[in-house]
Amino acid sequence: MSWDHRFLQYEFGLGHPFTERSRRLAVSLLLSAGYFREGAPARRLRAEAPAATTEELERFHHGAYLEQLREVSESGERRFLDAGDTPSFPGCFEAASRIVGATVAAARLVQEHPEIHALQPSGGLHHARPGTASGFCILNDVACAIADAFARGVDRVAYVDIDVHHGDGVMYGFYGEARLLDLDVHQDGQTLWPGTGDASETGEGQGKGLKVNAPLAPGAGDRELLRVIDAVFVPRIQEFRPRLIVLQTGVDGCAGDPLAGLRYSVGGYRVAVARIHAIAHEVNASLLETGGGGYVAANVSRALAGAALELAGGEAERSGEGKVPEKWREEFRGVTGERPPTHWLDLPRPEIPTTADPHTERLIARLRSTT
Repeated sequence: MSWDHRFLQYEFGLGHPFTERSRRLAVSLLLSAGYFREGAPARRLRAEAPAATTEELERFHHGAYLEQLREVSESGERRFLDAGDTPSFPGCFEAASRIVGATVAAARLVQEHPEIHALQPSGGLHHARPGTASGFCILNDVACAIADAFARGVDRVAYVDIDVHHGDGVMYGFYGEARLLDLDVHQDGQTLWPGTGDASETGEGQGKGLKVNAPLAPGAGDRELLRVIDAVFVPRIQEFRPRLIVLQTGVDGCAGDPLAGLRYSVGGYRVAVARIHAIAHEVNASLLETGGGGYVAANVSRALAGAALELAGGEAERSGEGKVPEKWREEFRGVTGERPPTHWLDLPRPEIPTTADPHTERLIARLRSTT
């Protein structure tokens, strides 16, 4: 896992919904639970993250945009970097670059050491386009990591995105790219920003058929999420056989998130991560997981900490389904001012279903017919 305290500098100010503090609470939960205890050498916490180099950034982003971003970052000028969701702040370029650098470094680590599967909880900023910020994302760390993998000779990457919002920056950034299989399940864009990700968007040119969008109706829950993953995403990964899988785990699909309308549970996220983890082993792919959206600290912290348990593997990790440590509850209350959760999961871990609601089953049939 990668966590640098400087990730907290990616902060848009009071009143803005996005904050890295809830991602920090995920790391604290693992620390309080003894996850990084001595004697568990496979569970390492990287405490220092390098800022991305210009070369790493320009593999996806336009040089002119980066220069503009540097200028506004150094001047301290406060203005919107997009249509009105993503404000600048002093040092915004450096803060965003560090998140990109951590994701790129983690992607290289798992490629060089296939036995390691990594989690970069501060990442998953999937909306930024090559020439602009978008949707709280100043730079697109997952797109930069994918572009870096291509530059290093990786010929097949699968990008799996379970954030409630469509990962438009990644999909359009590689829309014609035959080396990227893009699998994205999200709330229907007709009901939620950014309005993209229809099932008809399947790529272009050499990338045609390699962009798979599964838009779910508002109110869809674990059953629908897990059914899409198992019925559509897993077979596509088995067929494509990527060398690297990048999993974006936005937690804003959880029930009660203020910015969306799906009803996943924290346990549902755990099962989704476990399923992608299992298929990565099956096809012998390296695996990097990042965070993403999520605007309820209790959900984000527990879902991302639970993802680390899943990546560690083994039945012993299922102990993270009981009560959370009291020490962590105190920290949670101090950071958020909110009542802390008592347990890792609010509901029992769901099973992978054999069917979902009629709308989702029709969607699955449509997606299968286009492969």
